[in-house]
Amino acid sequence: MREHIAVFLLSGMVVLGAAGGAQAQKLPRECQEAMAVRSPQAQVELFSRCLDTGRLSGADKATTLKQRAVAYMHLGRHQRAIDDVNEAIRIRSDDPDNYYLRGMAYRALGQHRQSIEDSTRAINLDSKFAAAYANRAFSLKATGKESQAKADARRAQELDSSVRVPGF
Repeated sequence: MREHIAVFLLSGMVVLGAAGGAQAQKLPRECQEAMAVRSPQAQVELFSRCLDTGRLSGADKATTLKQRAVAYMHLGRHQRAIDDVNEAIRIRSDDPDNYYLRGMAYRALGQHRQSIEDSTRAINLDSKFAAAYANRAFSLKATGKESQAKADARRAQELDSSVRVPGF
């Protein structure tokens, strides 16, 4: 099973499955440094330098854009996160993490219709993506679609009991 993004909100750390292990060894020094720091602002600066090197392409570039997007989200800069994820989607439109992340940013901005659409895209790409069901549940609840929200929250919990879902 493919790895999904793990965002550790309490520590400010950003960890993306595709950026671990041997993958990190071939990334530019700035990218490796960004993965080691805890400050979201420092991560944004280092991931930006890494992207500016022009040495990234394909999946490496998409992953680095996602990592910077998560750091932007920690800083409350959700539109900047959306911009990065949009670019990652242009590179990897088949990656459910991209749609999940953008859906999270849209939800943070109160744009629940877009959040629901992106969460649904993530689920269509990976029907076992618990966090995408949870994100969609929060936005469905916010738009008054409580029965659908409850169904998504239940599905999220069935897939991963540790995922946070809205209360009812």
